[in-house]
Amino acid sequence: MADDKQVRVILWCVPRTVSTAFEKSMSNLDATQIINEPYASAFILGPEMFQPSEVFAKNQEKMIAITSQVDLGTGAGWETTKATYKYIKEDVLMAEYPDKKVVFVKDMAYGIAWKLHMLPEGYRHAFLIRNPVKVFLSWKKVLEKLGKVYECEYLLENNNNLTSEKYFFGESFQLYEHLVKTGIEPNPVIIDSDDLLETPEFILREFCKRTGIQYKDELLSWNAGDSVVQKWKFSEMFMQGNKLCGYYEDAFASQSYYKSNPPADRADLPEDVKICVDASMPYYEKMYALRLHEEKQ
Repeated sequence: MADDKQVRVILWCVPRTVSTAFEKSMSNLDATQIINEPYASAFILGPEMFQPSEVFAKNQEKMIAITSQVDLGTGAGWETTKATYKYIKEDVLMAEYPDKKVVFVKDMAYGIAWKLHMLPEGYRHAFLIRNPVKVFLSWKKVLEKLGKVYECEYLLENNNNLTSEKYFFGESFQLYEHLVKTGIEPNPVIIDSDDLLETPEFILREFCKRTGIQYKDELLSWNAGDSVVQKWKFSEMFMQGNKLCGYYEDAFASQSYYKSNPPADRADLPEDVKICVDASMPYYEKMYALRLHEEKQ
């Protein structure tokens, strides 16, 4: 990458994929602006929020009322009332960052899959996936914690109130196909979290090479804590929610990538998790087959 050429990259994720740790890693790049989950904030909390059911809408209202009382002590974020798709596209993602060599965005694919015409111009695109068994076991824990904090019944149920319409993975594959078919990104980089955790140097070197970012060894470790977040752009309410529920807690406490455990057997999964895993697995397997990985010798 030439020193005078800015690179912009969006890493599209599903929840619980080590994506926030990836952001902390990218924060070690020189002159880099990190933007955290902009379209997800519009999808969940903004004026155009997607409300799949009356139950979900009522829970959203309750969450917003409680979360908005948390003082972050920072002005780096955007307010929920501003988070229209137009605002996110034009005033956040396509804003000028003249002193930055890299603009790195981590976002959830489900947040843009229903409004693909709002994709920003000038970005490279990549994907982060993870075995659905690991994703939904972790997601269930997050929802249970949210339920306790906000006194809502947060369960993964067959009526799909609290996952996206296509269980996160369907939206990721939908976006992947759109990028390829339109030529926006003919060959998007796909990273599986377990490969990242197993061989972080190889994955990060290749990711940087393929997206035009200058790799450096400092991407492999970072400081514990959330001080670096003060330099990010983010939804204030997402960070307020984290103060209450700690869904970024493990990532903020981390200092490097660490090897993960094998996935649990399907037979041992709770029934609600099985529903989500079975719905997601066909999409995951298609993307997994196309993933970036180090060839076994």
